[in-house]
Amino acid sequence: MRKSLLLVVLLAAGCGSSAHRAAVAPVKPARRHLVARKARPVRGVAQRVLGLPPVARGPLPGYLLIADRNNNRAIIVSPSKRIVWQAGRLRGPDDTFFTPGYRSIITNEEFNDTLTEVSLSTKAHVWRYGHDAVPGSSPGYLNTPDDAYRLANGDTTISDVRNCRIVRLTHAKAVRRILGGSCAHDPPRGFASPNGDTPLPDGGLLVSEIGGWIDRLAADGRLMWSIRSPVPYPSDAQLLPNGRILVAGFTDPGRIVEVTTGGRVTWSFGTPSGVDRLNKPSLAIRLPNGLIAANDDWNHRVIVVDPRTKRIVWQYGHTGVPGIAPGYLDKPDGMDLLPSAFTTGHATRVAKPKRTPSAAVAVTRVGMLPVALSKSAAVALPGGRLLVAGGLGSSEILAGPPAHLRVVGRLSTPIHDAAAALSGRFVSLYGGGESVSAPTVLRIDPGSGAVLRLRPLDEPLSDLGAARIGGTTYLVGGYTGTKYASAILRVGPGDRTTTVARLPAGTRYAGVAVLGGKLYVAGGLHTSGPTATVWAIDPRAGTLKKVATLPAPEAHAALVALGGRLYLVGGRSILRIDPASGAVARAGSLPQALSDPNAVPLGRQVVIVGGGTNAVYAFTPMGRPRSG
Repeated sequence: MRKSLLLVVLLAAGCGSSAHRAAVAPVKPARRHLVARKARPVRGVAQRVLGLPPVARGPLPGYLLIADRNNNRAIIVSPSKRIVWQAGRLRGPDDTFFTPGYRSIITNEEFNDTLTEVSLSTKAHVWRYGHDAVPGSSPGYLNTPDDAYRLANGDTTISDVRNCRIVRLTHAKAVRRILGGSCAHDPPRGFASPNGDTPLPDGGLLVSEIGGWIDRLAADGRLMWSIRSPVPYPSDAQLLPNGRILVAGFTDPGRIVEVTTGGRVTWSFGTPSGVDRLNKPSLAIRLPNGLIAANDDWNHRVIVVDPRTKRIVWQYGHTGVPGIAPGYLDKPDGMDLLPSAFTTGHATRVAKPKRTPSAAVAVTRVGMLPVALSKSAAVALPGGRLLVAGGLGSSEILAGPPAHLRVVGRLSTPIHDAAAALSGRFVSLYGGGESVSAPTVLRIDPGSGAVLRLRPLDEPLSDLGAARIGGTTYLVGGYTGTKYASAILRVGPGDRTTTVARLPAGTRYAGVAVLGGKLYVAGGLHTSGPTATVWAIDPRAGTLKKVATLPAPEAHAALVALGGRLYLVGGRSILRIDPASGAVARAGSLPQALSDPNAVPLGRQVVIVGGGTNAVYAFTPMGRPRSG
């Protein structure tokens, strides 16, 4: 799961050419100016091998090859997140890397005990090693292979995890060399379950051992040095140009660190909660532009992080949501970069969107939470106050004005992905859960923080929305633990629920709000992927009407109504929706990417809580309020 030799050499040469692949000469600054001015055509590896267009300059300096393990495929995606190449019929590809010359990819099918090479042009399987689901240690067999790399001379090196060895094979499938074999940490005679064998420019290897060690071996197999890993379960250590080591900790929560050969950590990424919480990341690599790309395996995403700001600046996949539809992954476990030429001339200049500050709302920070939150539930209280309950890994109940939220009580257990509604002077918390969806209904006293358990829902329900029309609470969609819910439920006396309408498809993580006596549902996640539809539901008549279409499918965003319009808050943007005309426009930008935030109207402002941060933001909608 582990970075290809190209990237090591690129880094060592300062983004120069690879020693084992076709060279791509860097363009000197003066020449780059001349090319841009004349708009002459440019070619890079991606253009030469697959005829792909040049990419705009940004976080991803090319196209990304991803081993989508549980979907049994390898895909190549563009910086704009479009799948441009796909190979199926793989058996749990754990890693995948380009071979020298970029004519093919090679992948280790870890739990099938095999290696497979796939042609880029024909997608045919052109080379295999191992026996399907038959582990072994004799020639022709492997036991849980990891990190297969094709070298410049045609050999293949592989970490043979459960055989506790590093194997080097010829292209004719003969065993050229074996290092290890003993399952104790004693390199090169033995390794404590080696899961990474990154080739180095000097012909050596950087080996990571699940048992907690990182070893550098010389080209002849001699041990040069070995250090204790600063993260448990180190995965796929990479040697950086400055001599330090970049390694991922395959744990939950996970961490990516840069460490010296003396064991001192000089940089770290990963938080206990929020959008930066990693769940078993298996590989981190430094891209030629200095940014860090990582497989966040069990969060089902690949991310690019700016090491200076420690912010995620690019992501493919939906955090915590597996899938096979475009934009989704299911346990991505390996990646490699397909370098590309960059767009030049006028196309680059006109592609940059123009800013229109006069039309954008100003988002400001108005408070801080005690800890970063995501997937919490929030409602507005009288007197300019808020109540925030639960969240991922949280059992706290916070209350107060946005600038001074404080802990007023605790739930009996952490609950996230629940929905809240104000009923009289109490707040009702519906569903949610921690490890599984729950039917729980809780009544919270905002003043004392006291919690009372009420009659449960008829079935478990999480990832739902809630809203009040008049004195009635409605629950929208969600997840029962076995299926996506489509029902619009009315909560009646005794907390019994009645289905008043249904969405066309089961939907979870949608934005839900009330405007003009109607329920509005924006975006959300279907079994086929996220949706861009905005629905209006009249719960009294039981009717459903499509009123708008978002610019792109959205899920994990919050919907709020204020001033006769709807605002969808999530990702890096705020979208303004006019349900009367169906117009959708970008209303502003968020200071940081937010996933599963809360957005509630408070006076003339919209207050944004959580979404993976401890900041509380607010904005005032612009324009003359409309009657709603």
